[in-house]
Parts: sequence; structure tokens; C-alpha cells
Amino acid sequence: MQRLQLDLVVPALVAVTLVAFAAGSSSVARVVHAGHAARWVALFLLCVAAVALAFERRSIRRLPISVVAASAVFLVIAVESTVWSVDPKLTFERAVTFVVLIVAAAALACAYSDGARPLLWGIVAGATAVTLLGLVVLAFDHGDAVQAATYDVPARYRGFGLNPDTVSLLLALCLPVAAWLGFTATSRREIVATVVAAIGFDASIAASGSRGAIIAGFAGIGVVALLVPGHVRARFVRVVAVVALAGATIGVALAPTSKGNADKPKTQAVVAPTGPKAKPGYVDVGVAYPFEFDIGFQGPGEAAPTHRTLFGLSGRGEAWRGTLDLIDERSAVGYGFGTEDRVFINRYANFVGGSPEDSYFGISLQLGVIGLAALLGLLATLALAARRGRRPEATVSLAVITTALVLAVVQSYIYSVGDIGTVTAWVCAFVGSAAVGRKATA
Repeated sequence: MQRLQLDLVVPALVAVTLVAFAAGSSSVARVVHAGHAARWVALFLLCVAAVALAFERRSIRRLPISVVAASAVFLVIAVESTVWSVDPKLTFERAVTFVVLIVAAAALACAYSDGARPLLWGIVAGATAVTLLGLVVLAFDHGDAVQAATYDVPARYRGFGLNPDTVSLLLALCLPVAAWLGFTATSRREIVATVVAAIGFDASIAASGSRGAIIAGFAGIGVVALLVPGHVRARFVRVVAVVALAGATIGVALAPTSKGNADKPKTQAVVAPTGPKAKPGYVDVGVAYPFEFDIGFQGPGEAAPTHRTLFGLSGRGEAWRGTLDLIDERSAVGYGFGTEDRVFINRYANFVGGSPEDSYFGISLQLGVIGLAALLGLLATLALAARRGRRPEATVSLAVITTALVLAVVQSYIYSVGDIGTVTAWVCAFVGSAAVGRKATA
């Protein structure tokens, strides 16, 4: 009876945890306050339940030694960075929460080493709930659900998220999970459920115009289409369908609109304020380039960008160059785990964000090249363990790791437990690594 209860509780807890973390990054101010506390309670309960289920099923030792060792290396570096951190208290707190997440993900992988389908359905259910909550926000408060247009960017759907890229990150990670459940479904009901969920995820991402989420999500689906067993012809048809759907999604996401930037002039010249004339031969910088013309801003008479492209950086290039200078000052060990948003200061007029919005730069800022190598080593070890284990769920791990790595190029998230997509990324990354039955190597 107890085992049956845990089997029902754990997938439900996974769904609740995803919704709680989404609430902590919500566009609705009243929801954010409650979500900040609820997400940590949900994560702790999930960790306890996952460990209990793994012990009950006597599967706690099914992780390969390589995965245990790689996890330990990164976690030790993160915790020890408290010693040299610019904010030791913050580093310790964030390192502890990351330890809890990795323990929970590892325990879930062990507990579901004989079949992770219920766990993956819990992830899809949580993401579906977040998608539906976005529609509820849209129905009752359009201003919260849609980010207003600017002169160079059209209005973008953000739904339940803080900005258009928030919920899109979670849904991009869940797209390959839904695709795998659909491709391996054993009943018509499962097929219908996964198709509906995937269409909802894709539509939400397209409406948000989140280019990184589109590219990453379909990269993960492509991995699923290639690796799910089937004849060569069936795989070819799946890949073509994925490419076609990706093209359609990109077309919708970047299509010109009748409002927002479409009504604005192609260029926008900024006129410097008038003031006393400088002496002949001199330029009065305070008049010609006032303080609002920050790094990267279009100066007087310069043309502003008029539209978004698929691979445009939206100001990230300027922020990344500045971040590289910060990394260079502490290139070996960084400024301490979790201090990215404390060290990075946004002085770039074309960039909006409190972090570099790149996980590779972000982890290098926190833990230097040592931390970057340890993080990539952990992900590579998980991918190799999944590939060697040859479990059906290995495809999910490889697909989500692919999606996570692509998203890491444009989002600082994979090491930040409080981020909306981090729990999903690590749970799915671990899920295919545990050995089945008595084949455990640890």
C-alpha cells in the first residue's frame, strides 16, 4: 500500500514542483510572493519522497560510479567556492539547494530505473498546467500576459512567466519529453494527450517569439525522432516532419505584425538635446552624447534596429564581451557559486537582464574554467551513461541534454535551482543513467 502511495505521490509532486517554480517566476505579482517560498518546500518534499521511493525499491545503488563521481566533483567545487566567494552566505545557500536538486534527480533516476514513464508524465502534466495558467492570465489580465511592443520589438506573449523567455524555456525542455511519450505511446489516448500537450507547448513558444527556445526545443525533438526505434523510412519521415514543424514555428514567431514595430519607421534617429554651443574646435560631450547614451546605445543620428532575426543577439554580444573581461580577472575559480547576478552589472543599453544570459559564461563567472569543465564533464558523463545503458528513457536524457545545452547559449539557468527550467533539465538528464535491475555498477 505504501509503495502504491509513493508511486502516485512522486509524479504528482514533480508536477506540483514545476508549477511552484513557475509561480516563483510569474508575471503576476501576487503569485510571485507565494511561489518564492512554495518552490523550495516543493523541492524538499520531492527530494525526500524520491529518496524514500528509491530505498523502498532497493534501487539506490543503481547509478554508475562515473555519474556519482562527476556529480560529487561539481558539487564539491560549488560548496568549496564559499571560501573565496564575494558573497559566502549566498554561495553556501545556492550550493546547498543545488545539492538537494542533484540528490533528488539521482534518487528519481534510481527509483524509476525499471521504467520512468509515470515520472515523465508528471513532467508533462506540470508543464501543461503552466501553459494553461498562461491562458488564464491572458483571459483576465492582458497586460500581465503580453509584453508591450517597443519601437524595434513587437508585442510578445509571456503567459504565466516573468518575460517571454521564461515559460518558453520550460516548455522547450518538455517538448522532447512529450515527443518521446507520443512516439512510444501504446494507446490512442496517450497519443492524443501527447499531441495536444506538444501543440500547446509549441504554440506558447511561437507566440512568445523566443528564438532560443524554438531552436533548442526542436533540436531535442530531432534527437528523439532519430533515436526512437523504427525503420529507416519511419525515422526519415519523423525528421522531415520535425523540420517542417520547426520551420512553421519560426515563421509564426518572427512574422511581421500590424502593430508594434510594423507601424514604426525603419530608422529612428535620436536627436541630441540643445544646449550652449561649444567653442570652435571642441566637442561638448555632455551635449552631443548625454548620459542616456550608454554602452551600445544608438548615438544621435544613428539608426536603431528595426526587426528581430533568428540569430540576432538582442544586445547579448555586448554583455558577453563585458562578461569575458570579468571572467579574465578570476579565470581559474571565479567569484563563487551563485554570485553571477551580483558580479555582473548591466551597463549595456541594448541588453535587458541581470545576468549575461549565457550559462557557459555564467558558470565561468562563478567557478572559473574549473567549474565550467566540471559542469560539462557531469553532463557528458550523464549522456554516456544513458547511451551505454540502452534503456528506452535514455533517448529522453540525450534529447533533453541536447536541448539544455542549446538553451544554455542564450539563458543563464542550468545551475540556478530557482530558475523555472532547472529542475526539469536535471531530472531528465539523470533519468536514463541508472542501470536496470541487478546491472548496477555502483
